[in-house]
Amino acid sequence: MTAPAPGARLVTTIVCAFGGELPTAQLAVFHRFEKRIARTGLRIRVRLFALDELPERFEILVVPPDLAERAPAVARGARIIVATRDDAPALADQLVHDLESGSAIYAEPADPHAPKIVTHRGMEEL
Repeated sequence: MTAPAPGARLVTTIVCAFGGELPTAQLAVFHRFEKRIARTGLRIRVRLFALDELPERFEILVVPPDLAERAPAVARGARIIVATRDDAPALADQLVHDLESGSAIYAEPADPHAPKIVTHRGMEEL
């Protein structure tokens, strides 16, 4: 990973958004981005939200094609990626390449010695 360029934006949160009920295809897109980002060793959270209930802060917004027109109104300056299940792997790889190049966006490396937060539901680890 190279040093970030002056003016490059720090990415800490990627949101995969959906509209209405969560379609299986958009869940697959979320998992693809989540797993690809996890392999990078960067300190980035990938989250799943309805387009109408987005969190306060995020830098990348991943939406399906049917929400591409509504996304700019709620993106709050975030980079928008329009992804389908079929092109999600290539788009996730391109995003990681952009993050590692540090020209427009970058992310800080995760601390390998930081405590791991684990969530449990009953006896099951989530």
